Amino acid sequence: MILWNRMKYMLSPQYDIYKTISKVVSGQVADIGFGTGFGMHLLAQNAEVTGYEIDTGSIEFAKDVFPYLTFKSGDIRKGIEGKFDFVIMIDVIEHIRQDKKALENVKAMLKPKGKLILSTPNRLSRYRKSKNHIREYAPKELEGILKRIFSVVELKDYQLKPVVNEYENPIIAICSN
Repeated sequence: MILWNRMKYMLSPQYDIYKTISKVVSGQVADIGFGTGFGMHLLAQNAEVTGYEIDTGSIEFAKDVFPYLTFKSGDIRKGIEGKFDFVIMIDVIEHIRQDKKALENVKAMLKPKGKLILSTPNRLSRYRKSKNHIREYAPKELEGILKRIFSVVELKDYQLKPVVNEYENPIIAICSN
């Protein structure tokens, strides 16, 4: 069931998000909560990507489908070793109860000029609601929590253009220090 739910993202905005951000990432990239691994396949076109996931079934599935990529067990709530140019979290933060701690751990993973690219459904939108989400964020709420941890926070749409209305869904945040 978990893998089926994760595979459905190919029919959702996640594919478009990964496709768009694959054009801007480079260097060492960590993909947190990679799901099926398909997004990593796109990111690996321009970067050296390592995927981290807590679901062992997802890790095994991704290793079988994408044997040329690197997948590891990792929990962002506990912290992940390594320094990266980019940390990617596509539709992950809304599943984490300790969101602030997870974001602090992401900050520790970033190289000095590194960036976090995070997406999440917009609480104000009527689309993509899920009973599996611990919480959902409105744009100002997301920006507020991110600004407590990162110096620079930019909210974007799935094409990485500035958010023009509060109902934009999903919300993409690009954060750095």
